[in-house]
Amino acid sequence: MGKRVRIAAGLTAAGVAALVGLQAQPAQAAVDVPTSGLSIFEGTFAKILLYVPEPDGTCLTMPPTAASLTGERIVEQVSAFTGPNCTGLQQNLGTFRTFTAGKYQSFRAYSF
Repeated sequence: MGKRVRIAAGLTAAGVAALVGLQAQPAQAAVDVPTSGLSIFEGTFAKILLYVPEPDGTCLTMPPTAASLTGERIVEQVSAFTGPNCTGLQQNLGTFRTFTAGKYQSFRAYSF
């Protein structure tokens, strides 16, 4: 019985230390996202890599470190492709999405 109490106390102390460490981390600065158009980000909405103010369906190269996107106001759909020049497997991503960096090589964005 005494051994179980020590193990539980040790886990509790480790859990508290982990929570204190998480709370002590500095907050990430907010990214200023344009109010219209398509923004493609590095990481999870961390840094804008590419901005397309008026998407017209033209095939564009996806930045290799892109991992999220947001389409504001006029953006209707973003279709991403696993190959260059809008070839390979296609996936419709919508207008607010995260994905694995490097998964897509090209995309088309549409506005209304």
